[in-house]
Amino acid sequence: MMIDSHCHLNLAAFDADREEVIKRTRDSKVGVINVGTNFETSLKAINLAKNYDGFWATVGLHPNHTFPFKKDPQELGGGLEILEPEDFDEKFLELIKSEKVVAIGECGLDYSYFSDEEPVLQEKYIQDEKEAFIKQLKAARQFNKPLIFHVRKVYKEALSLIKEIYPEAKGVFHFFTGSKKDAREIIRSGFYIGLSGVITYTESYDQMIKELPLERILIETDAPYAAPSFSRPTQ
Repeated sequence: MMIDSHCHLNLAAFDADREEVIKRTRDSKVGVINVGTNFETSLKAINLAKNYDGFWATVGLHPNHTFPFKKDPQELGGGLEILEPEDFDEKFLELIKSEKVVAIGECGLDYSYFSDEEPVLQEKYIQDEKEAFIKQLKAARQFNKPLIFHVRKVYKEALSLIKEIYPEAKGVFHFFTGSKKDAREIIRSGFYIGLSGVITYTESYDQMIKELPLERILIETDAPYAAPSFSRPTQ
């Protein structure tokens, strides 16, 4: 069986054809780890895992849910209203107890979402992201679960925080778009690297990928996001 290590069949983007997609997945003998991004999507991931063999779930709070953020209709449906921040609290910890939960995440650091904000707000949002990340690192340690990391650009900072809070952590840096230096440090720290369809958009990742140990690479679709270039409809 092939495993899609990072998928989002739990998101609103699949509300219209979820059963059809699941059937294709199962017919192709592909297992799926559906990844939580907030409380609602984490719960939906667990429910999918309970209903289908070969499906597993994660529980996590994505960085973009730690500050006021414009809702993504693909994720939660509806319009583009601003969502209030969520806290990784006791209700998340209860979800982790499900036997179908295999990891914590996606969680991490991504400051790109608020790069246009005033410096004072940026600093606040950075601290809020870090606080949520730390809580999830501690939850992974408490429940002895690996982590799925969402990190953009600030790999060194994320690795430093992981080593400080949970130096024994295991997990994968999903949707990796960093440098060869970042990749080497991630591998050296004992983590895996998740490669998505984004690597088909440019040849700039080719040499870095060739240098990665094969046993440290995980494949992922991150569906409904980042479909490979060869699967996109032509204009």
